[in-house]
Amino acid sequence: MNSNEAPVQKKMAARISALIIGVMTVFAPWYISGPLATLNRVIFWAYVITGVLMMAVAIVALIWRRALWPAWAFFLLTVWIILAPDTLSSASKDVSIVHFILGAAGIVVSIFWIRRMFGRIPPNRPVVKGRTFRECTSSERTLFGLVMCVLGLGYCMALGYLYMTHVGLNGKPGISAQDIAITYYGNRSGTRLELMLRGQMRDKISPDEMNQVVAWLKSGSTEDDYDETIYPIIMKDCAKCHSKNSGKNLPDYTTYEGIIPVATVDHGMSIETLVKLSHIHLFGIGLVTFVLGFVFCFSTLPAWFKNVVIVAPFFAMVIDIATWFLTKWDPIFAYTVIVSGLILGSAWGIQIFVSLYQILFLRPAAES
Repeated sequence: MNSNEAPVQKKMAARISALIIGVMTVFAPWYISGPLATLNRVIFWAYVITGVLMMAVAIVALIWRRALWPAWAFFLLTVWIILAPDTLSSASKDVSIVHFILGAAGIVVSIFWIRRMFGRIPPNRPVVKGRTFRECTSSERTLFGLVMCVLGLGYCMALGYLYMTHVGLNGKPGISAQDIAITYYGNRSGTRLELMLRGQMRDKISPDEMNQVVAWLKSGSTEDDYDETIYPIIMKDCAKCHSKNSGKNLPDYTTYEGIIPVATVDHGMSIETLVKLSHIHLFGIGLVTFVLGFVFCFSTLPAWFKNVVIVAPFFAMVIDIATWFLTKWDPIFAYTVIVSGLILGSAWGIQIFVSLYQILFLRPAAES
C-alpha cells in the first residue's frame, strides 16, 4: 500500500470538519451583522468567497479521497483568514474575533488532516483492543453506573440553578439570548436593581413599591431620597435576605453604601468575577468531563463516534468560557454561549445515557 492509500480513506472527520468550517465562514457575516451584513462589501465578499472555496476543497476531498492537495489548499485558506488583515480583518471587534476563531479552528483541522494524509500513523500498526463494559467486573459496572447517575443528577441541578439565576433578566418569562447578554454585558440602559425587581424578585415586592424604587433609580439614586422613601421598603421587603444579620452571602441593602453598587448603570459581570468563575468552571467541568469521558470509553460504539463525543465537551467548555469574556465585550456573542452550552449538554447526555444503557443491558463477556 502506498502513502496515498493511508487509512485516511476511512477517516472522514477532518474532511467533514473542513466542510463545516467553510459553511460557518460563509454565514459569519449574517451572524455578526444580521440584516446589515452586506453593507461592508469587502468583509462580506471576503467571508463568502473564502467560505465557498473551503467548502469546494472539502467536497473535492470527500469525492476524491486519495488526493493530497485539498488538505494543503484548506490549510492555506485558513492561514489566509488569520494573516490577511486588509481583507478579513476590520476595526470592528466582533469581525476580528470571529475570523480569528474560524482561522484557528481551520488550522487545527488542517494539522490533523495533513498528518493523516502523510500516514504519520502507520497503516499496519497493530490494533490494541480496549476493554468494554462486557469485560468489566460487576464491581466496576456498579461503580461506573453510580458515577453516571450522580453526575447526571448534578448536571440537572446545574441546569435548574442556571435557569433560576438567568430567567427574567429582560423582564420576560423564560431564558433568551438577551438574558445571557445581560448577565455578562449588562443592561446599560438601566440598573441591576431594576433588572432584579422586574425579573427574579418581582414576586417579592408590590407593584406600587416597585414603581417607587424605579422612580428613585431614574431620578439619580440620591441618599436623601433613599433614607426617606427607599429604606422603609427595603426593611419591609428585602432586609430578610439583604442585610448583615441575614447570614446569607448577599449584598446589604439596608445602607446606602450597600445598595448603591446595584443602583448604578449595569455593566454586567466584572472582569475579576469572570476570571474567578472561569478558573472554577475550568477545573470543575474539566474533571467532570474527564470522568464522563473515561467511563464512556468502555462503551461498544465505533471509535470515530466515541472520539467525537469525548472531544466535543472539552471543545465546547473552552469556547463557552471564552465567549463569556467576548459577550462582556459585545452582546452578539451570547448566541455562541448558548450554542456551546448545547454542544456540551448534548455530549454529556449521550455519554451518560449510552453508558448507563450498556451497563444495565449489555451482557458480560462470560455470559455471551
